[in-house]
Amino acid sequence: MERVGVALIGAGVFGERHAQAYSRHHGVTFVAVCDLNTERAQAVAGRYGAHYATGDYRQVLADPAVRAVSIALPDHLHREVAVAAARAGKDLLVEKPLATTVEDAEAIVAAAEQAGVRLMVDFHNRVNPPMVSARDAIQRGVIGQPSYVYARLSNTTLVPTEMLRWAGQSSALWFLASHMVDVVRWMLDDEPARVYAVRRDGVLRELGVDTADFHVATVEFRGGAVAVFEHAWILPRSQATVKDLKLEILGSHGQINIDGSHHRTLEIYSADTASFPDLLAPPTGEHLTGFVLDSIAYFVDMLTRDAPPLATGADGVAVTRILCAIEESARQRMPVELSPVPY
Repeated sequence: MERVGVALIGAGVFGERHAQAYSRHHGVTFVAVCDLNTERAQAVAGRYGAHYATGDYRQVLADPAVRAVSIALPDHLHREVAVAAARAGKDLLVEKPLATTVEDAEAIVAAAEQAGVRLMVDFHNRVNPPMVSARDAIQRGVIGQPSYVYARLSNTTLVPTEMLRWAGQSSALWFLASHMVDVVRWMLDDEPARVYAVRRDGVLRELGVDTADFHVATVEFRGGAVAVFEHAWILPRSQATVKDLKLEILGSHGQINIDGSHHRTLEIYSADTASFPDLLAPPTGEHLTGFVLDSIAYFVDMLTRDAPPLATGADGVAVTRILCAIEESARQRMPVELSPVPY
């Protein structure tokens, strides 16, 4: 099997998952880790066996040993590096969301198309076993015609106040709803026609993070299904998991329920804490394990086996359009119409 030279740009919390995947994949030569925090870049490179670390992404893009890059920068900083990487002839894996404006998302897609490089958006719930099984059941008609979807993915305050230094430039909408909006589009094989959303602020501002506490959106799809998306960053830290993920899909003669957080397969209680460890994406082990790492491995398959992308640039643009419409609706306190997807 061909070994492909890969570099990571952005060595934060989720970037380290990319490093973890590349260090374990037998088809990868892990060339470089890049981060403005050079100490962190060096630490991640050393931990996962990359050849070198740097604080300058231009060095990575000029390296002929690098065929492809993972871009795991903060949500709002993807465009500059992704466009430069495409123009340098590098294939791209970009963390979700592809961008936080439609203009930025379309610029990334256009750069990849003009350069003739491959682009995949890391919507890794597309290889999350419960999500895959639910989509398969819908496609096989097990629950009939889907009519109502309830999707919730929220975090405790730990995420915006401690885990993400850039939380004030993002929100639970971008960080979390990007997952669920994509996976619902993918399951229904449909696009929204109209959104109506509300948001509230205050709790996080009191904690020093200037962003929304939560968004709740009602989304009408063109095929008739209605979905409610609920995404908050203000769950109490006393939660046994850092996230709360629920997905309910009602059909004309059936129902699907997914609990992606409180599955209770494994419970661990100490004298003063409780946890439900995430068994779908375990952080350790010799081999690639869990859907988060599997999606990154899929990117390698795309490069070495000519597999189709798990999620295309067009998927990334579509999700960004929807999330921007949700933000606009919440700001205007009015429904927002979405034109048919032009691609």
